[in-house]
Amino acid sequence: MSTITVADGSEIATYRRLFDEKYAEVEALLADLPAPALRWKPFEQSPWQGTSNPLGQIIAHAISSTVYLLRMAEYAAGKCEWEAVDGDEGREEFGPANHDPAYLRARVQRTQAFVHQFLDGLSEADLAQSRAHPRRAGRVITVRYSIGHAIEHLSQHIGHAQLTRQLWALADA
Repeated sequence: MSTITVADGSEIATYRRLFDEKYAEVEALLADLPAPALRWKPFEQSPWQGTSNPLGQIIAHAISSTVYLLRMAEYAAGKCEWEAVDGDEGREEFGPANHDPAYLRARVQRTQAFVHQFLDGLSEADLAQSRAHPRRAGRVITVRYSIGHAIEHLSQHIGHAQLTRQLWALADA
């Protein structure tokens, strides 16, 4: 993993710091978490927004969507074709392996390594790139938006996971 100093104020370094902070939060969520907690959900059905998701699924989606959105940025920068735009585990995003805390922690580490590799391969000029969406007429995918969306989406799901873990801890107490 690359390291940066606080003095490095470049946009790419800022993205790296933000992602590293978010990934540290995910690591903290998974610390000392038993397998049953990954399958636990606070309720089955709510009158607002329907069903809830188990903690493992929330975390799996958070990291998979991060990879997906950064691959969209790669597409926008002309570094890959649309067919390569997918999450880290494709259709297996919510597979039963995610019920194992050790597997999920390893997956978090793999996706963080992907984030670093992505940022290491990005130039300041790449940030301004954009490309037409291949399937949605009139929609343009930009590198900056895709990166920002990845950070925002990851943050949102970390918040969901933190609340779910707190509720699990209360239910387990």
